[in-house]
Amino acid sequence: MLKQAGHVADAFITAEERDFARAVELFEPDVVGIYATTGQETWALAAVRRWRRSLPHLKVVMGGPHPSFDIEVLREDGYLDASVKAEAEHTILDLVEAWGAGRSIDEIPNVASLRAGLPVQNPIRPVVGDLDSLPFPDVDVFYKYPFLRAKRVMQVHASRGCQNSCTYCSVGLMKKEWVSGRGDRFNRTKSVDYLCEEMNDILARYPGFRMVNFGDAALNMERGWLEEFATKWPERVGLPFACNININYLNEDDIINLKRSGCVSVQFGLESGNEDVRLRVYKKGYTDEIVRRIPALLRKHRISFRTNNIMGSPAETLEDMYQTVRQNREIKPQGCTVLIYRPFRSTELGRQDFEQGRVDIGKDIGPSIQSDSQMRRDDLREVVNLQKLFNVAVYLPGGLPLVKQLVKLPRNGIFDMTLLGFLWYQHAVVSGYGMLDDLKLGWKNFGQIFGRREGGTHEYGRTTLADTMDLGGEAGI
Repeated sequence: MLKQAGHVADAFITAEERDFARAVELFEPDVVGIYATTGQETWALAAVRRWRRSLPHLKVVMGGPHPSFDIEVLREDGYLDASVKAEAEHTILDLVEAWGAGRSIDEIPNVASLRAGLPVQNPIRPVVGDLDSLPFPDVDVFYKYPFLRAKRVMQVHASRGCQNSCTYCSVGLMKKEWVSGRGDRFNRTKSVDYLCEEMNDILARYPGFRMVNFGDAALNMERGWLEEFATKWPERVGLPFACNININYLNEDDIINLKRSGCVSVQFGLESGNEDVRLRVYKKGYTDEIVRRIPALLRKHRISFRTNNIMGSPAETLEDMYQTVRQNREIKPQGCTVLIYRPFRSTELGRQDFEQGRVDIGKDIGPSIQSDSQMRRDDLREVVNLQKLFNVAVYLPGGLPLVKQLVKLPRNGIFDMTLLGFLWYQHAVVSGYGMLDDLKLGWKNFGQIFGRREGGTHEYGRTTLADTMDLGGEAGI
């Protein structure tokens, strides 16, 4: 969007720069944009303070999930000049041009800023109704880095939104705060023609990719879209792909169209093996009958599948979590992603947790949903250990009785490495990323994974990169 309007823009990735702060300084930006999830909102604080000394005119804006629901980060001295809530394509253009002309930003929709020392959020503008009206994503700013350019899997999005409004996810509140009462369509999909053109635009310059991973909440977002996709994608693009699906809106015709299109692997959210928790508490929307029927159809048409699962929410007992193990054993997925429940203030269930005192807010767990739990539970050790050993319980003969005994032991590195090993295999093999690609990624980030970074603080304490790496969580919203 910025380049289309005549601005000069680039992106800098910390892990790909020898000296990240210096690389940005040499670019001499007028505006720096920062992306942040909750727990990572101050990751760039030290760098920004350095940049402000050498670039006194600099403006800094933050977007992403965190400032979309919490603008208190604007109070951090010397950090931000503004934040953006919700979609930012048109907002960032308005913001940059207002700053360039010396105009006030107080009336720009989606923007929040300090006024009289208090953070104030402006109203939200309508979402982008027609995704085809946007320019193709500017992948050049990422693929300028040899490591990313050399990977065999291309990351792509075909849509925005989600059919569900699960209570542990931010989507429900996004719908209420961004589109409720205005008639905007929260769920939108690019046309098949646009998507194919976007892919071929990328492949013309970066022909090395051998597979696509669609990061959408579900590729079956819009009824009838997969049928057209199955006709045009193989002919115009022809790359195999992995994707996320919503099994509550999937039928056998959709699965046949996925297979015709070149789909090799899908992932869906099971979350809990307890139907009552899944329907009443999580508001996931599908029954045990659907959970059994769709995997059978996927096996029939030879599409591998993985499940997403949650451990440790306030809605579940330890026995409920063992039921999640049993249900995975029954439907036999090729892989299980297992995340520890985290109470975010951007979710309906998370807000209830904070209001009812179920959260140990003094406990530093970083931003990860793989490492530890912040919930107040008497069985916390067993819950965290079960998350690490979940795949052992699912795939090893006699694994569940064994794991029921192992979870009573103190937490240890062997359990952590067991989880990492399963994630590596499932991510690399089941999803088609390739063992070598994933091994290179792990090796490249070895020092960061196990080391601490100065300045990486958040409201609960200091984080490491290990806390931020949610391997296997590419289906996250």
